[in-house]
Amino acid sequence: MEPLNSQDQRLLGDLRALIDTVEPGVDVLPALVDSLRDVLRAERGLAYGVDIGPERYQVSFLHMSGFPMTLEEGHACLEGLVGTRRDPWGYFNPACPQPSQRNRVLQFQVPVTETHVEPLSQDERLAPWKKLGIATEEQARMHTQVRTAMGDFLRAVGLDQMVFLRVLVCDGPALLGWVGAMRSEPFEAREVSLMRELIPSLQRRMKVESRLREAGMLSAALEGALEAIGQPAFVVSSTGRVAHANHAGRAWLGQNTELVAEALKRYLRGEPGEQLSFTPLRLAGVPPHYLAVVQGEPANSFARMHSVSAHWGLTARETEVLGRLVRGESNKAIALHLGCAERTVEVHVTRILAKAQVESRSALIARCFLAS
Repeated sequence: MEPLNSQDQRLLGDLRALIDTVEPGVDVLPALVDSLRDVLRAERGLAYGVDIGPERYQVSFLHMSGFPMTLEEGHACLEGLVGTRRDPWGYFNPACPQPSQRNRVLQFQVPVTETHVEPLSQDERLAPWKKLGIATEEQARMHTQVRTAMGDFLRAVGLDQMVFLRVLVCDGPALLGWVGAMRSEPFEAREVSLMRELIPSLQRRMKVESRLREAGMLSAALEGALEAIGQPAFVVSSTGRVAHANHAGRAWLGQNTELVAEALKRYLRGEPGEQLSFTPLRLAGVPPHYLAVVQGEPANSFARMHSVSAHWGLTARETEVLGRLVRGESNKAIALHLGCAERTVEVHVTRILAKAQVESRSALIARCFLAS
């Protein structure tokens, strides 16, 4: 590869600065996709991620530049493709990209029709198979797979006649994101070199972005509210992974880990649940998550409540208040149920906290559920 000239070195420096020095918490990928499209002299720019589930894939994030559609339309279009494909699609496996494709620049044109296959083999830039060590018979199979799986999608978004220059940004075997650009003519050595030089910065930044998306969902779920629910509760991804649990939830999970994913599958199929209820959580740029709450264990809860009440030396009235506290009721709601003033309930709560030797309602609820 020829070295970059001074102007391209400056452009590369600007891109690295955009990626590396922006304050954490600021999503730089939209601006990066715009800038990358300009620097690579491309018609389109694209970055997306894939959330890998046990039964399906889904889009975890998407940023576009130069497309004749809104971000929402693009997300729905890509989600329609990703969501129907459980097996690997395209020229890579999103669940575990081949080592030869990780953090490596690849240029190609997707053979949407049979007539594209033969001309591609005559252009080294558009035939990455030699670099990847893919056999001739495997090339034909991959072409057929791509035409079948992606032909309609590529035509719908206007990419069927374009050349792709992309990188699968990975952290070990895990795909952090697909980043690339598209244009009508093949990319030259200059653009390939620029993209290659940018990979380490992209990898560092996308690791940060991945953590920030998780943190954003936890914030959206409001950890304090989880603790105040009064039942074991969790934030669950659409793949069945528990992203966060309150104190009572962590204790419950110790003996029921496998039940969460199975209960979520039943909920998504529209089947009634017995142990867990689910509420969808939505946050822009993050795949669907769900608030899962254990529906309660009447006999066990009753026995546990009276056990801890006796252990803490609670009065009958304080025991009744405690029972409503752990169900997540507010002081005002408890007062209405008991037919007393809200101030009276506040006094009862203060005494219960003192006797239980905890400082907050969430800690009190957790202690109740952790009690044997």
